[in-house]
Amino acid sequence: MISELFRRHSAHYDVSGNIVLEPDGMPFQDTEEVSNTWNITEAPPTPEQILAFNQDLPHLSGDATHRPIRDRLATVRRHITEDVLEEGMRQYLASIQETPSLISSVGRETRSILGKTFSFLTQPVWVPTRRGTKEMGRGRLFLTDTVRFGGTFALIFVVLFVALNYQSFWQIASAHVRPFITSATFDESDTALATALQDKLKLVPGLAQAGSVEEGNILSVLPLVGPPDNRVIIPKLDLNVPLVTPPFESLLAGNWPQVEKDIQSALTDGVVHYPGTANPGQAGNFFVTGHSSYYPWAPGNFKTVFARLHELSPGDEYWVYFGGDKHRYVVRSKKEVSPSDITVLDQPTDKRLATLMTCTPVGTSLRRLIIVSNEVDPETGLPLQIGEIATQPKPKISIESLPM
Repeated sequence: MISELFRRHSAHYDVSGNIVLEPDGMPFQDTEEVSNTWNITEAPPTPEQILAFNQDLPHLSGDATHRPIRDRLATVRRHITEDVLEEGMRQYLASIQETPSLISSVGRETRSILGKTFSFLTQPVWVPTRRGTKEMGRGRLFLTDTVRFGGTFALIFVVLFVALNYQSFWQIASAHVRPFITSATFDESDTALATALQDKLKLVPGLAQAGSVEEGNILSVLPLVGPPDNRVIIPKLDLNVPLVTPPFESLLAGNWPQVEKDIQSALTDGVVHYPGTANPGQAGNFFVTGHSSYYPWAPGNFKTVFARLHELSPGDEYWVYFGGDKHRYVVRSKKEVSPSDITVLDQPTDKRLATLMTCTPVGTSLRRLIIVSNEVDPETGLPLQIGEIATQPKPKISIESLPM
């Protein structure tokens, strides 16, 4: 016992609870006080008592005379640790032994609940119909009503959605149907007329490469001299629309709500060159946005201008007239982003890019469709570097080249 250990090394507690070491051979005192303090005769010391014992004996460390006390204390600690581990293992094994019974109990409860639920759902009810009263289970009645209500709601939603966006859907549908109608009604006289028109277009001074004309893509045959207004021309989508630039005052003042109003107002007149982004021919990102669908009663004739923008793919090209100059762009990537992603407006300093943006899916504003393009040389088709001037072919004017 610890009291015997103290007695052998002439140690005792004083009235304040401190341990006092006395010279060897001095009789041990206050044995009853030590026994009562540590409850030695009743139970081993607790970890808290051992910690207090350590704090009260800082002068024992390193002293060979009192090494047996430290060794005894370490033994007591080890026994307590072993007891704690043994108790933990016992509880762990007990919990493992109780697991099957617990699982069995949970299974019984689950089967009981499922049985009551099945009994409730199969309980018959009588539903009045036009032909009389019909017996149905509660579950079947619930499913029937759910399907009926859900189907009615879905049908109403689809009808309203299509009605609000019929212009965009009609434009998309007609683009897919038009080739079949054209091939069915195109006779030899039409073919001869188209061939004659292409031959004349090849002779017009300042037009694009004859290869585009031979493909029948007349929209890609553009004159060198631009129209009086800025325009975006996308041959694949049969688009030739005005390019509108909103005022910059709100942007410079940091009035973002007014910037949004200016953009929405400009969208009624065409597609919009986003304020603050690069111009065609400059380093940066020439950013253009347009509606894919809008309210039928809203003003403007360009509410569906980008309804078919999703049909563009990498490799497709479009043209931009800006300030009287012609610029050619080739699509390099297509992706969808969240409406809060403003990184699409980033302005690189080492590239000449262009971006077309619209809402997607058509009729919603859940996502944004992003078409990124490189500005290329109109003649060679190679990407233009910063400060590089595009090659402009010199037209050969002669009497024979005049159009009919």
